[in-house]
Amino acid sequence: MEKKEKSNLTTINKIKTFKEVMQKLTTNIELSYEEKCFILGSALLFLQQYQEDRRYSTYLEFAYYIILKYSIYYEDYTPLYDFSVNFGFYPICKEIINFNLLGDQLSLNDCLAEVKLDKHKNKNYIETLHQKKTREKLLDDSSNYISYIAPTSFGKSSLILEHIIQNDQNSNIGVIVPTKSLLIQTYRLIRQSNINRRILIHDEMYKGDERFIAIFTQERALRLLDKNNVYFDILYIDEAHNIFEKNSRSILLTRLIRKNKTLNPNQKVIYLSPLISNSDSLKLENQEDHISEQRIATNLKEPEIYEYRLSGEVFKYNRFVNEFYKIDYKNDNISYILEFNGEKNFIYLRSPKKIEMFAKEFSEKLKDNEKGNKDIDVLIKDLEDFVHKEFFIIELISKGIICLHGKMPDIVKEYLEYKFKNIDNLRFVIANSVILEGINLPIDTLFILNIYSLDTKGLTNLIGRVNRLNNIFNGYSNELEKLIPPIHFVNTETYNRINSNMQNRIKSLRSRMFEDKIENPTLESFDLDKLKLKGKEGEEKFKIIKDNEQILFDDIDDKVDNLKKYLINSGLENVYDVNNKEFMNKLIQRFDKYRNSNSEWENSDIIDKIYLVFIEGLEEYIYDFEFSRLTNIQARNYYKMYLFKFRLNSLKDNIYSTVYYYKKRIKDGDNLIYIGNSYGEVSKSTDNYSNKSNEVYVDLTTKTDAEIVNLSIVKLKIEEDFINYKLNKFVVALYDFLLISQDEYNLSVYGTNDKKRINLIKTGLSLNLINRLQKDDQLKHIKMDNNNNLVTDLNFENYRNKMRGFYRFELDKFL
Repeated sequence: MEKKEKSNLTTINKIKTFKEVMQKLTTNIELSYEEKCFILGSALLFLQQYQEDRRYSTYLEFAYYIILKYSIYYEDYTPLYDFSVNFGFYPICKEIINFNLLGDQLSLNDCLAEVKLDKHKNKNYIETLHQKKTREKLLDDSSNYISYIAPTSFGKSSLILEHIIQNDQNSNIGVIVPTKSLLIQTYRLIRQSNINRRILIHDEMYKGDERFIAIFTQERALRLLDKNNVYFDILYIDEAHNIFEKNSRSILLTRLIRKNKTLNPNQKVIYLSPLISNSDSLKLENQEDHISEQRIATNLKEPEIYEYRLSGEVFKYNRFVNEFYKIDYKNDNISYILEFNGEKNFIYLRSPKKIEMFAKEFSEKLKDNEKGNKDIDVLIKDLEDFVHKEFFIIELISKGIICLHGKMPDIVKEYLEYKFKNIDNLRFVIANSVILEGINLPIDTLFILNIYSLDTKGLTNLIGRVNRLNNIFNGYSNELEKLIPPIHFVNTETYNRINSNMQNRIKSLRSRMFEDKIENPTLESFDLDKLKLKGKEGEEKFKIIKDNEQILFDDIDDKVDNLKKYLINSGLENVYDVNNKEFMNKLIQRFDKYRNSNSEWENSDIIDKIYLVFIEGLEEYIYDFEFSRLTNIQARNYYKMYLFKFRLNSLKDNIYSTVYYYKKRIKDGDNLIYIGNSYGEVSKSTDNYSNKSNEVYVDLTTKTDAEIVNLSIVKLKIEEDFINYKLNKFVVALYDFLLISQDEYNLSVYGTNDKKRINLIKTGLSLNLINRLQKDDQLKHIKMDNNNNLVTDLNFENYRNKMRGFYRFELDKFL
């Protein structure tokens, strides 16, 4: 929203009649005939101003809000239809015609217009005029760098697929996604399109393929380039706004683009995002190439924003006139959610611990009315059989609630997402940001209970998840009221903060224009002064990041510098002080010592080898507390058990084993376990960790049996992540420096040396599922097609159709 627009709207809202009518329209108070004429006439004036000067797009948005709100509330769809025809909002036109919402007012011209609408049909949905034009421009754009900026649910995934098909002459295509959930979702979309290509989802699946589509995270894409003589012709960067952030993954994303350009100067990069204000912000440092922008600025949805305050009072916010209107309501926050909930509700909280805490409190206010529902009963049985009968989610499911967060095993989280999508009686999902970049869920109402770390972009992305367009324009029911999704900010001191006040954050939504906050120092637009960091510490940190990135692209002929380059490229620069030459020389000496194997080395398992090379005698150089726990023999023994026992077992067996292990520790008087910041309750000072204020441990003696079970589930997820994202980097380093064999590498990373099993693991299947398939003699029914993609025969399909629950779900994801 331009400054002049804000000023003009504020002035207009001082007009008594306009102010009164706008308050009534916003808060659903009945308008008189004269007031209806007045507000619709006002909308026409705003449209006229927009047509005279199209820079003032807020006038168009305001007019649309007035007409949309009026038409839906009064079920008078003529103004909405006329607006939609004139401004190319064709999906709305189609719905109004399909469901005969104009009644007898449908004219011959309207019937002819319906025929024209079919020209805007793309596969199974109608596009807006702007959407169609933007899509076609992108498909015709020959630029090497292109951005596609469009609101959430405006068909970015289908556009990637269409662009891939159109650019079939390119050999190697990379679709880079930020999460495993999006990876699987994108994989299924591309696999189901029957593209005649090899499809990779793991870097080690690559076998010298001449033509492939790789659906990777940035980590896997970089490993592919590092280990093979290969590059990408086209890179699609999904959720590209993540590149602006200051975390290590955004650095890896810029590194990937830069490294691929070094290998392929003619690379094409397509950035896709709903949250980028200026496409030039995406340019890498010293990048000369122009980024051609294709943007859809208009949004068909206009959220209705409510604020529940600590006083128990409720206000409704109109972003155009920047007014909070009081609503006749006063009660506690739980009662508020129960009164204003919809069919499918998303309750947003930030921390896993608070998510579970609120879920318990909220469930106590709900009736246990889902028992006897077949789908619910089957889901409960699935969780009891696959996870544990004491899993806290089970009690919530009987009341129509699920919880999702990053400390939940991936397969369980994804299964619950799938069930929430497909079971009507599951009405509440209580979750954090894991929902933002995962499966698209059918959410119609959003309650935001915590705004910490949610800036305007984060809020916009969160709100965009509500009432996705494919759920509104579904073809079988009139859902136009979902174009005004209800968004509730719920203030509580328990779940937000003391003296919680969300008004300023709500006001930030007044404009859909916001600056790109560039915190990635490898981007051209990075400006340290804008970040307003205190002292030299922040400046030095960003300088080190830039220097380290440059090292990766320099030709080096020095042992120490080459080792530093390797550690940075492997993501281990945050574990050690890689600028300490004394440490680097000691590490080189370790490599030389153990490369000439001796009996001690040969008789050591992989955890001991990691300890001997990377930890013993190097403790003072280790920054990473989580990794330094391996100085403790008890921790090393735990990971030996995890790698060579837990990995082969089912999740349920591992939970029982962990519970047994914890109860033994209680008996032995060793009752403090490391659990991390998310669930930590007490601190513990150790030789390697003296931060007494950081609560990362739990005292097991304070927990009930059920709480120990659920802590075990969390702990298994934490350790899975630690092994996958940290410990395995050291296994790879041992292999790269010729300190372990291929067989030892395979056993450590995959848990097997069987080639067929390893290939199946690389395609996404868990070792536990593969063991089940082998037990049932089904591996012989899985083959490779001409593109080296997995296919199954009729025998396997008959077998699949008899499977249920988690195993069936996992199979359907990948096969």
